[in-house]
Amino acid sequence: MDKQQDILDQLQQLTAELRSQFFQQLAPELPGLSAMHSRLLLLLAAKPGSSAQQLAQLLRRDKAQITRLVNDLEQAALLQRQPDPTDGRRQQLLLSADGATVAAELKAKKRLIAGKMLHGLSAQQQQHTAAVLAQMYQNLISLNTPPA
Repeated sequence: MDKQQDILDQLQQLTAELRSQFFQQLAPELPGLSAMHSRLLLLLAAKPGSSAQQLAQLLRRDKAQITRLVNDLEQAALLQRQPDPTDGRRQQLLLSADGATVAAELKAKKRLIAGKMLHGLSAQQQQHTAAVLAQMYQNLISLNTPPA
């Protein structure tokens, strides 16, 4: 197997394990809700007042999927919709008090998992890894990057 395939396999394995551990931590907090629900809660905690369209762009998902997730979270009383004061056709999405509490707990659990994953890596190694991952992401989303 060539090096590029090894890296891809390692990234897929890492991603699967991260999702698994995060879901194990998430399940007690959000019974019946998915990891995407948690990503949406965390994003709304960081960017309150975002619209469904903005969330779809940030999460690289279609608006219909985001709308379903928003509906689920609204039904669970974790977020609420408010009319945008600058554009009456648009709705702002805001966490409810319960949603903010759950988001804070999820953020803490996310930090614990990240700490476990990064254990034994120096600050320099962590910075270098973050830079490499960011470059790899940019390469994938760039239309102008030729394949190797």
